[in-house]
Amino acid sequence: MKFYLFISLLITCHLSTYAQYEQLRTGQHDLTLQWIDLDKHGPGTVNIQSLGENKYSIEGEQLDKVKKDYVTIKGTIVADKDMLYFDGKIVSKVGFINNGKPCETTGPAVFKATGKRRYWRLQRMLNCDGVSSDYIDIYF
Repeated sequence: MKFYLFISLLITCHLSTYAQYEQLRTGQHDLTLQWIDLDKHGPGTVNIQSLGENKYSIEGEQLDKVKKDYVTIKGTIVADKDMLYFDGKIVSKVGFINNGKPCETTGPAVFKATGKRRYWRLQRMLNCDGVSSDYIDIYF
């Protein structure tokens, strides 16, 4: 009996986690780039709006007004379980990376949620300088 109760709880937890990703919440979500100090500037925001049939628009930014560092995102996403399939443009600028020049990426990319993380992380992490990794996260 204990074994069946354990299996039942395990399946219930798995299904509730799966449902968490199945429907993307529209509205504002936090956006972060690890190079921008959260304690000083807080997270940025993205606005996600439904375009119908599991397709969404996404647009937003996180900004360090003092250093003029930022990350911006604009495009569309399709949500699937623990993945967001993004198509659009992401631009990041950090003073000490890529000689202080903006790093712009366009086209398809994937954001993925893993483990117990409460965010989707951009899987294309390499900055335009070819050395640095940018952790760009969209929170549930």
